[in-house]
Amino acid sequence: MIRNDLHIHSLQSLCGIHSLMEIVNIAADKGMNLVNISDHGSANGKTMVFGVITDKSRVPPVIHSTKGVPIKVLAGIEANILNIDGDSDIPRDYISKFDLVSAGFHDMAEDLLSAQSPQKNIQALENYLKRYPLDIFTHPNIIPFPLPTTHLIDLALEYGFALEINNTNLRLGKANLELELAMLNEAVARSVRLVENSDGHSFLEIGENESILQFLQKNDIDGYSIFLNRHDDTLHKFIAERKQIRE
Repeated sequence: MIRNDLHIHSLQSLCGIHSLMEIVNIAADKGMNLVNISDHGSANGKTMVFGVITDKSRVPPVIHSTKGVPIKVLAGIEANILNIDGDSDIPRDYISKFDLVSAGFHDMAEDLLSAQSPQKNIQALENYLKRYPLDIFTHPNIIPFPLPTTHLIDLALEYGFALEINNTNLRLGKANLELELAMLNEAVARSVRLVENSDGHSFLEIGENESILQFLQKNDIDGYSIFLNRHDDTLHKFIAERKQIRE
């Protein structure tokens, strides 16, 4: 179980099936501490509304489940990197109001998807970083969008964002395992920030990390020492630092 899950989709994303309150109840039942609602940007096919969840007077930072269990709730986004120019669907008006800004490659980046070129993909990421903030780069080793590992690590160090190990992508066979292991090893060696997330779209996925644990065990890697969101103090410092940069 992921204590602090930084990648969860609500029904506001076309792919998520739960309301915010349902996610809080699921997290409470699983013994979780924190959830980051990171719904997609509008390029996924829906006009997104972020003005409520980013307003702490309307959605407080702690919500109690129906059983009275307090769950910390972050207001995030998973923006899309759309092309080699680094265009994105991140809403600029809310950049300073998000608790965390995540971004990644998805199928609507059609030219990059068809090319499947590590060089074009890393150029797209670099161009995105020159124009937009990034706190967490989601599923870096998703199969259709390969990236050169060392260049990726260089960018993570330069811009300070965390790299994600994504449980759902591992479970569904969507991750390039060779690149995933190479990234993990180099990230640890060079002290790059790492997070483990569920990428949860349903109650079966939210807070789960069984595939991550299997991957770590197979490769003799200690997850407790490398993932910043396994440690509340480290996570809160990361969130505060990144939010201050965006403000």
